Amino acid sequence: MIHSTQRKTLEQTIAAIEAIDLTPIKFKACRKEDGYGWSAGYADQMEVAYKRYLILHARHPELTLAPEQDVDRFWHMHILDTRKYAADCETTFGYFLHHFPYLGLRGEEDAKALQAAFLEMQRLTAEEFGEPAAAARYAPGKDAPAWCSLEAGKPAAAWCSLEAGKPAAAWCSLEAGKPAAAWCSLEAGAASASELAASARRASLGVNR
Repeated sequence: MIHSTQRKTLEQTIAAIEAIDLTPIKFKACRKEDGYGWSAGYADQMEVAYKRYLILHARHPELTLAPEQDVDRFWHMHILDTRKYAADCETTFGYFLHHFPYLGLRGEEDAKALQAAFLEMQRLTAEEFGEPAAAARYAPGKDAPAWCSLEAGKPAAAWCSLEAGKPAAAWCSLEAGKPAAAWCSLEAGAASASELAASARRASLGVNR
């Protein structure tokens, strides 16, 4: 754990966040072998979204905020470069910004807390940056339908997330003969949309299990 050595002003913190060099993080995220296989353009988008998350944390340290999933994955990749992450935290915040990976996993009330944190993140992003955050986050263990959309910068890939208020589940698949196209359909008796979303995500990444 890094102890705070010098508290920054908000203006200093935001300027430092905007100046973070995340080039090596994006490089790793774009690798198919040991990263996420993202395109360079999509990694650039996630860099912007990640820095916005950090700025919102700086502006609202009293709030619990949950970024969308790929921003969270970008954060994970940053943390894995332990020396750089520690140095970047010290340069920006003056203290180590910890990641708590269990929010939403400890029962129904905790799942609701995760959803509330995500919605607050969406609201603040729209309010302070003039546009919504990148995509939706699903609440683990909830039965709800999934919806499919193309992932920016990856025309052949699709991802699924939950759409609130719909009783039926949807599943995502590639359309035969059209590797760049994906489509969604209703699946009768689907047990859990979170399972479907996870399955679709694995399929889009080419993972069998």
